[in-house]
Amino acid sequence: MTVQTYYKIHSPVTDPGAYSALYDGLPDDIGSISAAVRGLLVHYNGIGYQAPIDRISEVDTRLVTAMLQRIVELDDRPLDQARPFDQRLVGCCRDYAVLTVSILRHKGVPARVRYGAAAYFVPGYFMDHVILEYWNGERWVAVDAELDAYLVEHHKIGFDPFDVPDDQFIRGGRAWLMCREEGFDPLLFGLGPGSDLRGWSEIVVEMRNDLAALNRMEMLCWDVWGIESPYETGNEDDKLLLDEVARATLDNTRFVQWQSLFQHNKLRLPDTISSFTPAAPPERLPITVQLDF
Repeated sequence: MTVQTYYKIHSPVTDPGAYSALYDGLPDDIGSISAAVRGLLVHYNGIGYQAPIDRISEVDTRLVTAMLQRIVELDDRPLDQARPFDQRLVGCCRDYAVLTVSILRHKGVPARVRYGAAAYFVPGYFMDHVILEYWNGERWVAVDAELDAYLVEHHKIGFDPFDVPDDQFIRGGRAWLMCREEGFDPLLFGLGPGSDLRGWSEIVVEMRNDLAALNRMEMLCWDVWGIESPYETGNEDDKLLLDEVARATLDNTRFVQWQSLFQHNKLRLPDTISSFTPAAPPERLPITVQLDF
């Protein structure tokens, strides 16, 4: 199986199941697909919208089948018709990427989700973020499906959201190497300059999720399992392991190594994980989650 064929195949997360026919009326080009997805989702903490407290739990919708079920419950019109904010599924950056990848795979286009940090939301800071890549016949192209015209103008984004440069979206492994080898401050990576969720631990989360996504396991941003930050545990062997993960996940020729690393006892996905979901009060975190795929 070629790498491109592998990423045409649905994961347990991206498979639309009984809702696959909803995709058939959608256009084939990435711009129109992304626009359709933006009309179905609203960020739980986005600009100009605050999700109602009784709907914030929608951010934990893990599988595309459940996402589509809820989207149709809220508004059963075709997917290319944008909904009002209060009739959209409440989600986050990961959901824009996952739903776009689901549609692309349904249409036979190789696509995958990538976890890391955006350099374009807060000047001088690398904000936790999730985008996608698709194969255009010649190369993997990075796309931020969440960026609409308003966000592009608001954040003064000067690049094409449908071809995001590597210095604007920092994949998890790149963030690790920037801090470990190039002197970048790990506190510049996370959920925001004022957040407690930043630093080495967040970088490790990004790396672990990115490796999982390269193995077609597209996790929620706040899922935690396996290896911890070795800068907090003091485990030197774990630093070397994460060096290997970082370099491998940044190299598109190491597909076989991605699969091998994901079977490592500190990196493989267990049946039970921890969640630091924003849908729960901080005093209840972490929550134990039994995975159902």
